[in-house]
Amino acid sequence: MLNDLDAVPWTTLRHAFGAATDVPRLVRALGSADREQRQTALKELFACLLHQGSVYEATAMAVPFLFELLASPTTPERNWLAFLLASLADGKGYLKLHTSLDEQRWRKLLAERGTTLEAELEREDAIVRNVREEIGRAVQLLVPYLTDSQSEIRAAVARALAQYPARAAELLIPLAAAEATETASDAREAIKNSLAKLREKPLQ
Repeated sequence: MLNDLDAVPWTTLRHAFGAATDVPRLVRALGSADREQRQTALKELFACLLHQGSVYEATAMAVPFLFELLASPTTPERNWLAFLLASLADGKGYLKLHTSLDEQRWRKLLAERGTTLEAELEREDAIVRNVREEIGRAVQLLVPYLTDSQSEIRAAVARALAQYPARAAELLIPLAAAEATETASDAREAIKNSLAKLREKPLQ
């Protein structure tokens, strides 16, 4: 498992805190028999790959390995790994989340760096698309977690599925089934919103 993890040029990739050299260690730790080590790795991956809701170039490269762990029955606590992947699918670009508070300041700062807000937003949008495309390759592996025991996991998975309108025909069925039995308000609202979003598009 994870045979190709070290083949990725992590030193050239960036996450929230700089070079993504720690990603291989953290990904491997998710499969550890030590629960504390797993939980620490999960928290650190959330922090660096989805910092304050933002995704990065290293995020997309980590996704296939996270799915490899999720698909393995030997991986402990796979529901929390599904939570991480689902949360990544709903990630945004850093500037899209932050520039609305002080757009002129950001324009000045970026100009000093030799770029523009528009160029950086476009670059970030490409990163977000890449992350979602990578998750979309195996998004069906998240569907079973619509019935997880943790409502925050159910809610995160529902929000993630809404990012794939082209697959509405297959995703509406489990979402509708989940809506029929959901009792937690956070998950029920997420499922309801995702159903509405997917129903906006013609079924393929």
